[in-house]
Amino acid sequence: MEVWIKIIVILLYVIYEGFSFWLAMLNYRNRNRPMPKSVQDVYDEDQYQNWKKYYMEHFKLSFVFSAIGFFVLLIMLAFNLFVYFVSLAKSITNNVMLETVIVIGFYYFITYIISIFKDYIATFKIEEKYGFNKMTKSLFIIDKIKALVLTVIFGGGAIYAIIGLFISVGDWFLLVAWIAVTVIFVFVNMIYTKWIVPIFNKLKPLEDSSLKTKIFAFAKSVGYEVGKISVMNASKRSTKLNAFFSGFSKTARVVLYDTLIEKMDEEEVVAVLAHEIGHNKRKHIVFNIFQTVLLLSVYIFGLMIFLRQDIFSLAFGLSEINYGFNIIVYVVVLSIVMLFLNLPLSFLSRKFEYQADEFASKNYSDLHMINALIKLSRENFSNLNPHPLYVKFYYTHPPLYQRIAAIKS
Repeated sequence: MEVWIKIIVILLYVIYEGFSFWLAMLNYRNRNRPMPKSVQDVYDEDQYQNWKKYYMEHFKLSFVFSAIGFFVLLIMLAFNLFVYFVSLAKSITNNVMLETVIVIGFYYFITYIISIFKDYIATFKIEEKYGFNKMTKSLFIIDKIKALVLTVIFGGGAIYAIIGLFISVGDWFLLVAWIAVTVIFVFVNMIYTKWIVPIFNKLKPLEDSSLKTKIFAFAKSVGYEVGKISVMNASKRSTKLNAFFSGFSKTARVVLYDTLIEKMDEEEVVAVLAHEIGHNKRKHIVFNIFQTVLLLSVYIFGLMIFLRQDIFSLAFGLSEINYGFNIIVYVVVLSIVMLFLNLPLSFLSRKFEYQADEFASKNYSDLHMINALIKLSRENFSNLNPHPLYVKFYYTHPPLYQRIAAIKS
């Protein structure tokens, strides 16, 4: 039985990686298909040829490092190398919760090192080559250190707490863990802009200006109360554009990238925010919270099953159950489940984007909404012609040509 469990887990992992690569290859090959008419003029010919080279380089980079990560984990599973991680963790501590954190931490550190090399090449070889990167190497290092520290504190703390709950509350684990994780999720969403974003970027209030006046005037016209509007110094890392809402209802904060304000006219910026307000007015934020809370209950239920089964540890050469290793196996199995669960979730997300576009178009301006979407795509070097199947699995936003067609209809 243990041998079959090992074979099934490894086979699921291979299927997941193989299917993901096949989808990526479909999307990559689709770049040479004729462009939809509505977006043919987004890039001029030189820009379009540049985009093809940019996309090709990113695809090759992702393929190489995905292959590295795949073979690292495959070899570790096939040859029972996690036994050494567990032995080392046990030599450090007798505390089961801490031992779990250390085992997962060892594997995470390996993947983190791989990701650093990938991100470095993507940032300083590709993004810089095409004029997007504004990050210095010292800032890159500082960001990675900050991210590692936050992961160790919050990720390690979460794992420690979850195992502690599992050991202490027994059959009540599903309910107690679900409540705890849900509270943490809501709390993080409330403090994200105020406490977490400033760790990496500076935020300053949007100065009194005609743009601010237009934003508040539009919000008032649709019966929406805008909270604090902040401008983020995204330009110190990249030239790409974005904006987002954070928080809930009246506590929601608007964050604009300084690059967005710099490269869009005021009407287009208001159209972007009208789209975000549309998400709030259509209750998408509330729906997404309930969806996340529901998914958390499913994740925790699956985790509880894996934490109770010693066969996963025994199948890979361990002498007894190890919670850290079982969590790693759980994530492997969950990956292929989530790949197909993404189909309905991504579909709903794309539907919500259409509805937010419709809200902005009807209540503000369809012309400015379309112009804003075109400028976002052009400045961010977006793929204007993704493969339809890849879109179904991975795209939370519809492709530009479909959004334009929906707005015009």
